Amino acid sequence: MPVAPAAAMLLDNSPPAPLPSFERAGPGPQAARRQIDITSAPESKAVITIRHVAAEDATAISILLVSAFDQPNESRLIEALRAEGSVAHELVAVRNGEIIGHACLSHLRRPEGWLALGPVSVRMDLQGQGYGAELIRYGLDAARQNQAKAVVVVGDPLYHHRFGFVFDGPAELSSPYPAQYTGLYPIAPETAVARVELVYPVPFAEV
Repeated sequence: MPVAPAAAMLLDNSPPAPLPSFERAGPGPQAARRQIDITSAPESKAVITIRHVAAEDATAISILLVSAFDQPNESRLIEALRAEGSVAHELVAVRNGEIIGHACLSHLRRPEGWLALGPVSVRMDLQGQGYGAELIRYGLDAARQNQAKAVVVVGDPLYHHRFGFVFDGPAELSSPYPAQYTGLYPIAPETAVARVELVYPVPFAEV
């Protein structure tokens, strides 16, 4: 059974702590507006930077993934996606110089121009504070700005609805993962009603 691309999503049902301030390491009006919204939340001493990964982040990301999932599968998946050139956007959340969150969007093999979100991880002791959600929002911003046609995710519908993912909508998606947990974030208008087969990068089936 292939690893679900959002297996990933680490959810924490505990009451959320006051949101920290976020800085965006990238241009774009969507990012600027969201920074204003977040920094208007109750004050926190922590300032989080969300940026694309650098080569020197690889070891810290691997440690985070193994710790967050308590297994090496997701770390191996990310390494394999990088090796075959399937990564579209790979993001990290950094606090006080330490990587505390990570998200990946990869290119589907089919349909062309579609991306898969996941895995997304946050350090265990920092879940429930908005870091994972902000990584997802930044990733979706990047997908839109780079003219992706759509993004799919496998995960909890109640959690992912807040980002604009549609579950059990008019689109007909054939997928190796359960249909009830497969969400669609349409960017190109026609994808909202698409009838397509989702073909994931080979590493998803190999991990």
